[in-house]
Amino acid sequence: MSRSLDALGVWFGFHLDRRMRTRPLKLWGLVMIGVVGGLIWAERGAQDTLNRLTLLILSPLMSLTFCVGVVREEIEDQTLTYGFTRPVARGWLYVARVFASVAPVVLITLPAALIAGGRLGLLLPTAAAALLAALAYGGVFALVGQLVKWPAWLGLIFILGWEYWVSQVPGFLGRLTLLSDVRAIADLKPEIPGLLSFWEAPSLGVSALRLLIVAVVTLGVGARLVQRREHALSK
Repeated sequence: MSRSLDALGVWFGFHLDRRMRTRPLKLWGLVMIGVVGGLIWAERGAQDTLNRLTLLILSPLMSLTFCVGVVREEIEDQTLTYGFTRPVARGWLYVARVFASVAPVVLITLPAALIAGGRLGLLLPTAAAALLAALAYGGVFALVGQLVKWPAWLGLIFILGWEYWVSQVPGFLGRLTLLSDVRAIADLKPEIPGLLSFWEAPSLGVSALRLLIVAVVTLGVGARLVQRREHALSK
């Protein structure tokens, strides 16, 4: 167990260092700086708009960008063999790789979410929403990246065609989305005025627990798949 945890830490540090040097991270950082700067300059309603953009749109999209190819990228870079030939279970290496891909999402979205949180009482819930959203979406998209041929397109449809809009629907259907729990934790009401009076947020504890369960289950299933599947490397 200790060897696995040590390997997780080493592999996490290795991939985080690689991730921090990539162009997508720099581009997303510039996007977030531009969004924050533009909304602060606009002032009116800036904090609420920034919070919604960060937690409901940018965080899922960034998780998709960084996490959907955690295995495919190593196959393309020809670095998969190095990790999988170590005397450590593949599942631990996969989890470390996902964590290293989630970390930049948190690094970029968390400061913006805290700025947008505004009131002292909302800082902790907003930070929890940013962290749990990144973990849950990261686990989901890393798993989807192993299961389907075009995971990026599927993930984009999932975020913009299902999650954002359905999360605003009152009742059972809205609870089928991850964003309904993110909304509940960060106290973000629906943007569709006609639904506002009917929308009832899940409790904060239940929402946090559901996001955490999604993260743990998807990471566990993804690690199990990596442990059992063969991954062919092109020469």
